[in-house]
Amino acid sequence: MQPVRISAGDGASELLIYLQKELMKTDKSDEGFVVNQDHDDGLIAVECNKKEKNRGSNPLVDQLSPVLADYLMSAYEGMLLNRVTKKNYGYLRADERREIILLAQKKLKENDQNFFDTVIRVRRRNLVTRKLADFLNQSDHIILEGFVTFRMQEYVRELEEMIDWAVRQYLVEKEYQEFIRLLTCFVQMQKPKFQCVHVIAEKDSSFSIYDENMERVADQWFHELAEDQTDGVIKEEDLLISFLISAAPKQVILHNASEITNRELLETVQQVFSGRVTVLQD
Repeated sequence: MQPVRISAGDGASELLIYLQKELMKTDKSDEGFVVNQDHDDGLIAVECNKKEKNRGSNPLVDQLSPVLADYLMSAYEGMLLNRVTKKNYGYLRADERREIILLAQKKLKENDQNFFDTVIRVRRRNLVTRKLADFLNQSDHIILEGFVTFRMQEYVRELEEMIDWAVRQYLVEKEYQEFIRLLTCFVQMQKPKFQCVHVIAEKDSSFSIYDENMERVADQWFHELAEDQTDGVIKEEDLLISFLISAAPKQVILHNASEITNRELLETVQQVFSGRVTVLQD
């Protein structure tokens, strides 16, 4: 069978090692693969040749395509994400685009994806594998950069959706950090109403509030925040933030932090009152 020749440019040496390792994993027979490196029209090329006995199919293409798909998705992912981000969000600063690309790459690589994300990842890989198989069944020579540029438009559209998601995440995080900055400045300008406030997280997701003498904070502190009498108990998380900002205590001690299911709430308190918060798990 005619060997497949792969022009990989400067990445040929890396691809050579990758193919030698991965094709060995996929080969379930004792026929083996032969992977060599030579020069093709002035470009470094990697040549693959699988010794075979059966002529009814193309086992080389069948086994090479998914392996090569994994390589392409890894080796050219950064370049494609950068190209998509620059094209669609060129008005953003270079450092902002870098942050967005890092978010997208993290999402693409994370292992704790939910079922829906896992299905999309598998579909994305199958898409590239099928394109490679179709091409290699028609041609025994592939130039990777050209294939990525002209034959992977569907995959690029998937990456565009990932970049769109990353941009939304980036903007939400940016707005959140600006919100935290404003709250922090406001708290720093406030005159502290308490030396210390103890916040006890209850099992029903409410919060009991005590002063430095471990006496319940009087209801008058909450009458502008909630219509109902609180009896020193706050049942809504946003009311807790509002109280702490208006009270601007010098020290905040959070008890039973393990009962706080909203980790963003905990992070917000720690950031706004940076250096003033003690977190206790009891």
